Amino acid sequence: MLELCIILLVIGIMAIVLELILPGFDSFVSGIVGILALVASAVLAVIYVPGGWFFVVLNSIVLGLSVFFLLTFIKRKQFHGRIMLSESLSEDLPVIDLSSLVGKEGKTTTILRPYGEADFNGVKVEVCASDSMIERGAYVRVVETKANKVVVALIDGN
Repeated sequence: MLELCIILLVIGIMAIVLELILPGFDSFVSGIVGILALVASAVLAVIYVPGGWFFVVLNSIVLGLSVFFLLTFIKRKQFHGRIMLSESLSEDLPVIDLSSLVGKEGKTTTILRPYGEADFNGVKVEVCASDSMIERGAYVRVVETKANKVVVALIDGN
């Protein structure tokens, strides 16, 4: 039974380490599995292993040290900069009157499936194709704007 407690302890620590390295909803399950494995290890040790309370204390110390060293490692390796945004936008985005774009012609800068981006005389705008997919580099005309949505159609002859 001691072997099972040790296996559960190792599985719990590995799952929690995985949760700390890969945060997010997908790895949320590994955090729950880690906590359940550690609790199961402690409960089994108290019930079936002579001197089980010693194992629970040892379990807590090992878990605490593992988390401490992992957090130190993350700070040192600068992984936390990849997890959270550390910058903000330095400039405000230009405010464009979308209704003034009706009838203007431009060129798509991305594939419209149906959404994408088009350039109208140096002004890039998120647009929606009116009919079907439009390839990158095609010439389009704005046919309507409604509720911050710019609808474009392919210009004949492309």
